[in-house]
Amino acid sequence: MSGRGPVPRGRVLGAALAALLGLGGIVALTEALRHPVPGGAPRVPELSARDGDPRAETACDESLPREGLPRAAPGDDPAAAPVTVTSNELYDCPQAFDGMRVRYRGEVVGAVLRRDGGAWVQLNDDVYGGTLGPLPAHRDYRGGNAGVGVFVPATVADEITSVGGPQARGDVVEVVGAFNRVDAASAESSVIRAERGAVVVAGQPFIDPLLPERRPVAAVVLLLAAAMTVAERLARRRR
Repeated sequence: MSGRGPVPRGRVLGAALAALLGLGGIVALTEALRHPVPGGAPRVPELSARDGDPRAETACDESLPREGLPRAAPGDDPAAAPVTVTSNELYDCPQAFDGMRVRYRGEVVGAVLRRDGGAWVQLNDDVYGGTLGPLPAHRDYRGGNAGVGVFVPATVADEITSVGGPQARGDVVEVVGAFNRVDAASAESSVIRAERGAVVVAGQPFIDPLLPERRPVAAVVLLLAAAMTVAERLARRRR
């Protein structure tokens, strides 16, 4: 039998506290690697009051008939000037724009799905597709991803060369077409059938700059991890 007695409770508590402090320090410093230090250069631009609240409530036209009732003016005149809209307006007040010619602009994200004579694209007009850039690059949460499905002519689909994702900005496309609360051909809800469109801003790879404060923080994390490993092995040898 071993002649060693039980380990003093104080030593056990001290070792556990040291381990928790070490792990807490590593977690805190790791988080510092993901975000700039307070007072440092901002990684994302400042947003205006409008951009800062992407889900601002949209006031709908109360004079429109209730759901399921015919509209007095469908608004589908092909000669009518298109109304500039946002995805928030289309989703909050779909009946107000149903059948109307609209002008809409957003970043191509996801994929270009070619179908008969054209292609389906998702055009996002949220702050990630515009001011802030891809969310994984900064983790500055300003609401959800907001966009509209658009069926574009083949000539417009041929212009698209960059699709947005975590590592790149997609082409920004502006379209003019009819908004359909429920599309008769595809049964999709809240989509635009574009009659024309064009790429107005070309996409590009998103380069995540290395923050200067990351190097010292990474060095401290490495030293802490190495120290904990050495301490654990020394304690194991003494047993």
